[in-house]
Amino acid sequence: MHYRLSLLAAAALAAACANQNGTDSLSADSRCAALAGHTSADTTVSSAREMRDHQGLPPFCQVEGKIEGKVGFVMRMPSENWNSKFVVAGCGGFCGGLDPDKAGYSNSLNAALQDGYAAILTDSGHQAPSWQTDWALDDPRALELYAGEWMPLAVASGSSLAASYYEKVPQRTYFSGCSNGGRLGLYAAQRHPDLFDGIAAGDGIFDLSGNGGIHGLWLLQTTRKPDGSAVISKDKVPLLAEHVMQRCDSLDGVEDGIVARPDLCDPAPQALQCKGETGGQCFSAEEVNAIQRLYRGATVNGQSLFPGIAPGSEAYWPIWVVGTNDNMAWGERAGEGYLRLAYGIPADQPFHPHDYNLAAEIERIRSLAPVVDATDPNLDALAAAGTRLFYYQGLADPLILPGRAAAYFEEATAATAPEALTASARFVTVPGFGHCWERPGLTADDFNPLQIIDRWVEQGEAPDTVLAHQRDAEGTIVRSRKLCALPNQAVYQGGDPDSADSFTCSAP
Repeated sequence: MHYRLSLLAAAALAAACANQNGTDSLSADSRCAALAGHTSADTTVSSAREMRDHQGLPPFCQVEGKIEGKVGFVMRMPSENWNSKFVVAGCGGFCGGLDPDKAGYSNSLNAALQDGYAAILTDSGHQAPSWQTDWALDDPRALELYAGEWMPLAVASGSSLAASYYEKVPQRTYFSGCSNGGRLGLYAAQRHPDLFDGIAAGDGIFDLSGNGGIHGLWLLQTTRKPDGSAVISKDKVPLLAEHVMQRCDSLDGVEDGIVARPDLCDPAPQALQCKGETGGQCFSAEEVNAIQRLYRGATVNGQSLFPGIAPGSEAYWPIWVVGTNDNMAWGERAGEGYLRLAYGIPADQPFHPHDYNLAAEIERIRSLAPVVDATDPNLDALAAAGTRLFYYQGLADPLILPGRAAAYFEEATAATAPEALTASARFVTVPGFGHCWERPGLTADDFNPLQIIDRWVEQGEAPDTVLAHQRDAEGTIVRSRKLCALPNQAVYQGGDPDSADSFTCSAP
């Protein structure tokens, strides 16, 4: 039996029992309260309460609890106008927290709730800062849950709770996530292809052992000195961003403040090297070398091990890549977190990245790949299950590198039957988009992944072209663009560069 149907059959039984008990006449408050203390073989509910006037959201029932005694969750179900659909949200970094009011489309509940979906969020089985990995040391089950095995549990528990609350089985089950949530989406597509009707996944660290491990060590050895101080001055990064924009903005045929063809961009940071100047408007030779290493990517004896950071992403470096002497950037912290996990070094012990020789450490760094990576390129089973995958990648993401996503698309194209890939998957690139809306509005990045995957599943509207908008601080649309499914890209045809009508999706 199809996995989704088997889970929903169990949920239907719970709903049927509820109807036999006459709960169909109960108010939303009563139905929500009735879920408190709910227990099953895997799920324990610690609280359930109806919430109104909560941050401008429609009324909803919020349920909190644990699955398997380890996986903390928050579920929100609209009290009225439920669309009969259920969404599982991803979680970012190494997960470890519950933030049900997280704004936007990335690993969040409320955008789905506002559109009428019931939605669940989990901590993936542990509580910790999102870059820390002590929770997985000597705990294989914790690592398995984080890797993605919490998702079947969340689908089963969430479907049952929805059926009990609405007395109706969810008709569709979706996944939506970005960053680690993007990895989870590909993990589900590869290892549980029949778990969801549709998967919306973006900027995914699906090659976690490569991006977090190989690139992570290269990053730390590039951006940190042996004493732990920063190599690149964070205050100078805008100088580099301006240089790259001037050099590469027009490569796609239009100057619009976006490097839409980073693959054609060849930065020359050496032109910014100090020649006796002072005042911070130039880079030292050490800084220039570090910047060149970041663009080049992890390389050993002339062999590329992992792609470099894409030009055009510099505006986002201060968040993810370049920290200060006292505070590491998030990407540095997460890289160290992965390496600590691979080497079994807890957070209370020192870790010195310069003590490791990358050429000699590849096998050790990649040792977690069978558990945590989602790099299987064969998506035939996804098509056989009838599941749809919408994957989006920011071309200016300096954390989860677009070069690896492009390589995966080529691998999937080679490994999956052409008709299966066409039926089941679309890989869309977003020029100028950083990492999962951490700085929204710098490009046309306003698109709703959940709505896109739902239209594909319900109406057969494959996202070969996605319309995205750029909004100013007041929410006014100032630009529209077409986002194109690979291998196509948005090609400028002339006219207003701020209008999507001036672009077509075609081979570059």
